[in-house]
Amino acid sequence: MRTVFCITLLFFVTLTTGCGDNKAPGKVMGTVTLDGEPLTNAFIIFRLETDEGALPSMGGTNTSGRYELFYANKKTGAIPGRYKVCLRTGDTDGRKPERVPPKYLSFSTTDLICDVKKGKNVFDITLTSDTAGQIPPAPPQNSKFRKPPGKN
Repeated sequence: MRTVFCITLLFFVTLTTGCGDNKAPGKVMGTVTLDGEPLTNAFIIFRLETDEGALPSMGGTNTSGRYELFYANKKTGAIPGRYKVCLRTGDTDGRKPERVPPKYLSFSTTDLICDVKKGKNVFDITLTSDTAGQIPPAPPQNSKFRKPPGKN
């Protein structure tokens, strides 16, 4: 009888706590600007640096350049970790011109890096057409947005 009770208790504990990854997602949002103006209708992708097989977090910018990330089955946010960031505004068939500088279109060339933590994360991304992306001088509390070590 005691064994049945223990198995039943274990079942309910597993059912209520869930299985799998215990990393709670961090809510990720911010604003993207290009040459001082909101970058509208951009597609933004955050990919974990340490696990290329993991699902990326993605979002899109609105008319104010604001975005919020989603991952796996429209869950809000991103799993905590260090991410490379890519952006795109064009389409693959060339009907819409690409406005994002080429450097930020690929994970192999981007130098935009974010450290997502549990809780609220705000990453404002400032791009310019003629130079590298700019890192905000004072990122909001609870966020890190920086270039990888060794990059100028």
